[in-house]
Amino acid sequence: MPATTHRPRTVILGTLAVAAAGTLIGVSWTDSASGTQQSVASTVQNDAAQLSAVKAGFTAAIQATRSVDAPPASALGPLAALANGQVAPQVGSSVRARQLTDGAAVLAQHFTPDQAKHEAVALHNAVSNEADPKFRNLGSGTSKVTFTQVGVAGATATVQAQVTVWAKFQQQQPDGKWTTANPANVMDYTATLVKNSAGHWIVSSLRGDFAPGEGP
Repeated sequence: MPATTHRPRTVILGTLAVAAAGTLIGVSWTDSASGTQQSVASTVQNDAAQLSAVKAGFTAAIQATRSVDAPPASALGPLAALANGQVAPQVGSSVRARQLTDGAAVLAQHFTPDQAKHEAVALHNAVSNEADPKFRNLGSGTSKVTFTQVGVAGATATVQAQVTVWAKFQQQQPDGKWTTANPANVMDYTATLVKNSAGHWIVSSLRGDFAPGEGP
């Protein structure tokens, strides 16, 4: 076998976007064998152009996980009455079944198949709770998304973000009285996103936990 000569070569690959700094970190590499320096400015520009789309994809996915966990507002009666403390009607079985079907379809738009199945666990738990005659699910959602880091490299992106999530429900107490609660918490999320066949950013993995000092 002929001898192989290793020539000096420095190669740094990858592009990262850091939302905290509001900039995309570009890199270049030097090929000492040819004596030329090749810039990856075009790659950096392309990845930077994806930042807003990645953030939008993550935000839509998080909002989807919260919105599907509540029945449609039309099933809860007049909003004005609920605001005055009136007990909402219990959601019927047909509405709950439709919530499961519609919720799964929504999750499939924002998550890869495996991750959508994982997110559907919370959906099934929420619908199961709605069958409890002493519980009323009035809604859930997000009120704020703060990105701490966003990285884009080709067709893959990583996101770290803090998300304020909320829920609203009514619950019958042992003495028969109904109370309304509207808890809100800040969550720390880490996600990986990929491009689907339509070129849209969807979430392929998602981990979340209460931010320090937060919790139920």
